[in-house]
Amino acid sequence: MKNDYRPVIHFTAEKNWINDPNGTVYINGEYHLFFQHYPHGNEWGPMYWGHAVSADLLHWEHKPIALSPDSLGYIFSGSAVLDKENVSGFGTAEKPPLVVFYTNHDGDTAKEVQSIAYSTDYENFKKYEKNPVVVSESKKDFRDPKVFYNPVRNGYSMALAAGNEIEFYFSANLKDWEKTGTFEAGIHGFGGTCECPDLLCFDSEEGQKWVLLMSMLLPEDKVGKPLCEGGYFMRHVMQYYIGEFDGDTFRDTVRNEVPLLPDFGPDNYAAVSFSNLEEKIIIGWGENWAYAGDTPSTAFRGKMTLARSLDLIKTEQGFRLSAKPCGLERYRVCGEEIKDGYELETSVFGIRAEGKGKIRLYNENGEELSVEIGNESISLDRSRAGRKDFNEKFAKEECEKFTAPLFTKEGCKAEIIFDTAFIEVFAEDGLIAMSASVYPEKPYSRIGADGDIRLRFYRIE
Repeated sequence: MKNDYRPVIHFTAEKNWINDPNGTVYINGEYHLFFQHYPHGNEWGPMYWGHAVSADLLHWEHKPIALSPDSLGYIFSGSAVLDKENVSGFGTAEKPPLVVFYTNHDGDTAKEVQSIAYSTDYENFKKYEKNPVVVSESKKDFRDPKVFYNPVRNGYSMALAAGNEIEFYFSANLKDWEKTGTFEAGIHGFGGTCECPDLLCFDSEEGQKWVLLMSMLLPEDKVGKPLCEGGYFMRHVMQYYIGEFDGDTFRDTVRNEVPLLPDFGPDNYAAVSFSNLEEKIIIGWGENWAYAGDTPSTAFRGKMTLARSLDLIKTEQGFRLSAKPCGLERYRVCGEEIKDGYELETSVFGIRAEGKGKIRLYNENGEELSVEIGNESISLDRSRAGRKDFNEKFAKEECEKFTAPLFTKEGCKAEIIFDTAFIEVFAEDGLIAMSASVYPEKPYSRIGADGDIRLRFYRIE
């Protein structure tokens, strides 16, 4: 049987194309994941919102399509708010509405406007008759509304990607919006076209701090050049800023010499957080636009990363986001110490590593995927990991090896989670994350260990 590379513990659609996670929200013990979806083929097409729910972030129940294209255009990315006080008037006190915010993209003119829809059963949605609710006369790239509670003004704010800026809007009723401020992404970070913003508040040892997370479409002249913290630039990356939110706009008051990356691998984009949840949990699209449309899968195309719990930690280099995988706690089975040449009997597993050296996943075809922990950096090498013939960009050198600097110089602890054709690495207590897709012709059959490194293997069931 041909390998279709469908992961086991990473979310995929039942069939056909998906990209960005949308409308992520937690309600009554269930995580709701909406997502960019083309239900009529395994390539990108006019966008719909797919929908799935989960109690544990690993087992997902597929729901009917939530939103379909309309006279205003395709249904691009957005967010969701459980309107507990019914300030929108779309529900009742007994049945608070779920209000979703999305971009309508006109397929002919490329004009983008922001619209809303609502539901009281959290499955069937009605679009607001007065859509659109936010428009721009001048911005071409004007999309991906992330709505969140604004504790300063006791209402709701919207972070909106608007060209090379993030614009902020405020509303008391989730329907009528006024612009309150802007933040330019390129001043102390990567410049380019902003996408999929998210603003999160953390309690730190120095008081309350806000983190502005965003995805970026970089200018072509950046692509393939050395990245400031290791590896190479891809066209699509994620970055974040740390600072304060005064109720109107965000300012990056905690500045760094280099842009801050939430993931040093190539395949994590458009990650956003679940609303209506105390814990900061995000999930991203586990692909890269450089080659997502050509990956060697047929029944489905596109997957999500594992959900990750975020924290803000102060290091010697300053504040940094820490990300740790969510949902695996009860499914890790039979941890055992292993040596070089350990034989694999599953394609879904985890490895905990400590020390310095190289961890290799390999098979009898000579295909090999490796993670190497050095004195000052950790790297992920997929140059010999499997198929590269499906896309010329995937086969280029800048898509082969990815590196992140270590915060400590005495070796580190790392956790590797591998699922069929996707690897996620979490190192130094989550301060470093790396995500990458691979396409071996045959499943990896052994684990190799080189150097002064100790490995503990566990199954995921």
